[in-house]
Amino acid sequence: MLIIRDILAVAAKRASKTEIVYRSNINFVAAEKYITRLLLRGMLVTVVDEGKSKFQTTPLGIEALSKLTEVQRLVEGTENPR
Repeated sequence: MLIIRDILAVAAKRASKTEIVYRSNINFVAAEKYITRLLLRGMLVTVVDEGKSKFQTTPLGIEALSKLTEVQRLVEGTENPR
């Protein structure tokens, strides 16, 4: 789940696959698997930026990123208890 959150966060500012790999701390095989899944679910789109293919987080992906970040905060105990 954290990998998906990291990918969505990195791609929020448009990112190449290489940028996603390095900034999410995953390998290319894993990146391909997760990126494909996120593309199919409409959370990422492919865009052309300065002649290069990059990935951009969609509004649905931003919503998922927000929820995943909230879950991470709850699990790690950084959220105030209610």
